[in-house]
Amino acid sequence: MAIQNIDVRRCMGCKTCVVTCPTDVFRFDEKSNQAVAKYPSECQVCQMCANFCPVGAITVTAEKYTPILTAWG
Repeated sequence: MAIQNIDVRRCMGCKTCVVTCPTDVFRFDEKSNQAVAKYPSECQVCQMCANFCPVGAITVTAEKYTPILTAWG
């Protein structure tokens, strides 16, 4: 998974990650007033969410889990 963490202590609910994510990974939780990585498997590791977050609340790893495919013979 590429999105490692959203620091709930830092997230101020600005919705920047929701707006900037090109693959629609984030949703905004009205109850907690914070962003949630609802679809982390869709992350393309573009780092836009982390780069645009004004408080540095999002951590994105460089690797993305990809299952190993094997051929049947």
